[in-house]
Amino acid sequence: MRLIDRYFLKQTVQPFVFFTLILTFVIWLAQSLRVIDLIVNNGQSASILFDFAVPLLPQVMSIVLPVAALAAVIFTLNRALVDSEMVVVYATGQGRLSAIRAIIIFGVLVSLILTVVVIILMPIGQQVLRDRTAEVRADIAAGLIQDGRFIHPGDGLTVYIREQNGPEDMRGLLVHDARDPDEAVTMHARRGVLTDSAQGPRLVMFDGMAQRHDKATGSLNLLQFEKLTYDLSAFGIDPENRNRKPSEFFFWELLRADADLSERQRGRYTSEGHEHLTTPLYGIAVVLAAAAVMLGGHFSRRGYFWRIVIAAFVGTGVRVSGIVLQNIVKSNADIWPIMYVPPVLATILSLWFLSRGRFSEAGLPPSELSDEALA
Repeated sequence: MRLIDRYFLKQTVQPFVFFTLILTFVIWLAQSLRVIDLIVNNGQSASILFDFAVPLLPQVMSIVLPVAALAAVIFTLNRALVDSEMVVVYATGQGRLSAIRAIIIFGVLVSLILTVVVIILMPIGQQVLRDRTAEVRADIAAGLIQDGRFIHPGDGLTVYIREQNGPEDMRGLLVHDARDPDEAVTMHARRGVLTDSAQGPRLVMFDGMAQRHDKATGSLNLLQFEKLTYDLSAFGIDPENRNRKPSEFFFWELLRADADLSERQRGRYTSEGHEHLTTPLYGIAVVLAAAAVMLGGHFSRRGYFWRIVIAAFVGTGVRVSGIVLQNIVKSNADIWPIMYVPPVLATILSLWFLSRGRFSEAGLPPSELSDEALA
């Protein structure tokens, strides 16, 4: 590798690492807020936050890496133009494509990183995340045993516990079951115990009263009991038999989806599978698109503000167009090839533009380039 290539590669990698760390922290924090809400609502301790935060990283990185690469290339080329470093490079007679060979290498490296993240790490992370989520939601004991709060384990069920010392010592229970509005029942008990059985979780209540309002007669029926067992199995979730989402599968599993799937399901599986394959292509596509815009005009002593804005808009537009086309493929799986159009077209057009002769032919004449280089 040439000395100039090593220099520009170093100048690009440094801001790339900085932007990646900043954006990852911001987006990771935003995604973790939903996890915190799940933990709080299900009565879990904060110690399991780490179990949820780590599997989120691959998905966050798949979003961050193309954006950070785009920002790093714009930052590096803008500084090279402002500091007249590109003037010196072009004065040696190099064309655009030769001058930014380090930027191309950088784009390839970003694509390779995205390949590992999206194709391998992201499906694994999604599987771990959703398995852990199902386990938390299936933990009825942690969700129910909360002092002084009205808990809703499922639609139509409300549970209140005045005081508790674990699942085997609960005091002041109230259970309101309104799953069937015509047969709603409210139960009070002095104490209760939460147990597990072969058929699922059971709430055993002692020394209480059940009351039901008979809508037909308008009367209130009361039943006192010494012991009453309430079945909670209908509100549990079996983590082993849950439905997996497309994001949890590897791309080869998605593209070999069962032919018995509905058209909508086939569209979701197909679009997700090809999204895994196209996402790495955006690593090189956005880098080359930004470079083409930044090097597409004359040198200017007034700065390159509008060129920076256009480069950011073009790079972002390439990625957003891919997301839009993915949503279209969800409705019609047979048109999946259109998902490859944005990254491939952006890469080809950018390379074509950057390879068009030497910079002096599209920018300043050789005499002015030499003067700039000697200044």
